[in-house]
Amino acid sequence: MSLNYHELTMNEPRDSPARRKQHLVICTVMGAMFLHSGISAGLFHNMTIENGEFPGGEFTHKFLTRDYAAAVGTSRAIEDDLGIENVDAKGWEAPSDSADLMFSVFLDNDGSIPGGMTRFASGIITEDSEKKRKLLEKNSIIDEMDPKKDYPKNVKYDVVTLPKVDAAVAMHPTTGGVWSALLQQFKVFPTLKKYHETNGGSGSFVIVTTCSEKQGMCMYYMPLSEKEVFYLGNESTEEYGKQFEDSSGIEKFLGFKFNEMTLPSVSISGTKFGNVFKGLKKLMGIGGNASGKGAEL
Repeated sequence: MSLNYHELTMNEPRDSPARRKQHLVICTVMGAMFLHSGISAGLFHNMTIENGEFPGGEFTHKFLTRDYAAAVGTSRAIEDDLGIENVDAKGWEAPSDSADLMFSVFLDNDGSIPGGMTRFASGIITEDSEKKRKLLEKNSIIDEMDPKKDYPKNVKYDVVTLPKVDAAVAMHPTTGGVWSALLQQFKVFPTLKKYHETNGGSGSFVIVTTCSEKQGMCMYYMPLSEKEVFYLGNESTEEYGKQFEDSSGIEKFLGFKFNEMTLPSVSISGTKFGNVFKGLKKLMGIGGNASGKGAEL
């Protein structure tokens, strides 16, 4: 026989001193844990950017258009294709340790591209021909995969040679979790952008990173020459961003255009929700120019 806390206190008033104290203790513990996670991920880490060198090499990769946070899951999918098992001696999941093997190239970093529409590539840089062969062999079965269920595993591998170039180099802690994704987006990349602008850089720039969750550290490279090669055969951020120039702030934030959405055709009591949605778009000033003619509800 067992009783839980709620059963034991079901007759207590909701605003009793005991309940308030319990609530305060729980919030304090959760807040401390949340702050500890942030500190472990480098919340107060002072970034130092130095002149260094990107090693270059043959980059076997998957290219995606998604939020940058998806790069972590893509890297793990590639590790799975390589047969890398991140488990400890007891069979529990262990932190990844693929620094200097697994790299991600982030193409759009000037803030002009909507969330969810940024481009990146994740893959390996290695001279090990067996590892490259393993990944490229996966292309033969990718066409049989479900585009929705198996994403990003259903994205084919490609190969490009990245040059050895001078680069701005920085290090930052990582835990591989939500805090790390947030700090990368709102601390690390803006710091590198400021460095780029302060040192006379103009236009878009590319950031390459390699991380080790086991060591708790990421290395960031910002190539200072031959930047066009790091776009992996794709258009620059300036060219790519032209399609989003007429997007509103909320559309850029959400990562899609309201004009391209399929409006619902449902109606209740004569009210058409497609027309209601159009009216809301006009009211908020999003999704293109208003026609000036009110929609009949």
